[in-house]
Amino acid sequence: MKLKHLTLTFLTLSLAIILAPKATKAATLSVVSDKLDNPRGTAFGPDGSLYIAETGRGGDGKDGRCIPSPSSQFIPLCAGNTGSLIKITPDGKQETILSNLPSLALTPSGEQGAGPADIKFDSKGDAYLLMGYAGNPETRETVLKTPLLGQLLKVDLNTKSLTSIADLASYEIKNNLDGTDVISNPYAMNIIGNTAYVVDGGGNSIYSVGLDGSGIKNVAAFPTRPIDRSELQFPSIPPSAEAQQQLLASTGQTDTPSGPPPGNSVSDPSGTQAFPISFQSVPTAIANAPDGTLTVGEYTYFPYPENKARIFSVDPNNLSNIKVIADGFTQLTGVAYDKEGNLYALQHMNQSEWKGIQQGGVVTGDISGSLIKIGKDGTRSTIWSGNGLEVGSGLTFDPKDGTLLIANRARLAETGQIIRIDPKAGKKIPEPTSVISLIVAGALGVTSLNKRKRKDATKVKTAV
Repeated sequence: MKLKHLTLTFLTLSLAIILAPKATKAATLSVVSDKLDNPRGTAFGPDGSLYIAETGRGGDGKDGRCIPSPSSQFIPLCAGNTGSLIKITPDGKQETILSNLPSLALTPSGEQGAGPADIKFDSKGDAYLLMGYAGNPETRETVLKTPLLGQLLKVDLNTKSLTSIADLASYEIKNNLDGTDVISNPYAMNIIGNTAYVVDGGGNSIYSVGLDGSGIKNVAAFPTRPIDRSELQFPSIPPSAEAQQQLLASTGQTDTPSGPPPGNSVSDPSGTQAFPISFQSVPTAIANAPDGTLTVGEYTYFPYPENKARIFSVDPNNLSNIKVIADGFTQLTGVAYDKEGNLYALQHMNQSEWKGIQQGGVVTGDISGSLIKIGKDGTRSTIWSGNGLEVGSGLTFDPKDGTLLIANRARLAETGQIIRIDPKAGKKIPEPTSVISLIVAGALGVTSLNKRKRKDATKVKTAV
């Protein structure tokens, strides 16, 4: 009997030790592609290859093709032909499909590029490339000489030709749907049937575009989010003189404001610093939901308030039917659903962007982002945070294995990546409580055995 108890106890402890590492096993992250310039949207093509829209690093500004950035303290955004479309074949070979595409980025860092922003395929296998812009489209052709920026293009992967499907930047000039500044930055898209749905982070709107040549069919603006200025946190450095003048012009003032600023408005200073507050939504992520609707994530406006980003549900047949379905995120740049209907959301950064990176591309703090799972019952769990995930953008599920592809360091030149996160690698078998139970059971077994040995020894001593 003693040998039997000892054997069972040993087996119990051995099982606990063997199973314990599996209980704490975490999701995995691996690098698929490296040394990219501002990588953005990805998609799997009909050939099984992963296609990557690489925004590029803009130009050096020597040719004068520059405009002041509307979101980065008016640092010059300069044009160049540094964008590209890349693919990674199923056997891991990387190829450049299109090169020398228009690109716009901060100079000289090449940060925050705008150019090839997203790539998607329709049910027939035809490819569509979305071109960003990130500026006032009125300067697109006159100053920058980049007419392809701000457009949705059809790509012939055989002939490498591009055909314009919709000019979103021109639409913004003529309509300015949200009624604020005239800026266009098509950022992400998805396709349902013969229609593309595009979110414009500059125009704060969503477009439906017919892929049959019918062009823009419908547009709707996302709701603003007013927040009292006392709840907003700003950089300690004041904005540039040019930014101050822009603010004064927008509020109809002619002199630098003195004393406390007025109440919240479209361009409201905060404290003694004249940072504009727009309350704009800035939608930057879109996915097809299992129920046939569209799911859209927002980035929010400067100063990018933490835990204030929302996730919307949008009716594809009536884009004005916009509902908030989740809240409390920070700077979302990706949403996607798995096969079970769980929603995944990507936080570009876990804190306001200006806390981790200076306007101009100098990293000065923590730029970690997070991948968050939102279950069908609404419960949230963080799948990955930091540890290699930094200022990411876009979420694409690999149909073969259910892993997620993310454009990592998506706003930086030369150090951009495509990474793969396997969320299922973190499945706990068994749960930690089960492991603890096994260890406790083993410990109790040893204790019980020792007690019995002492009891038997006492009996022997008494008998003697």
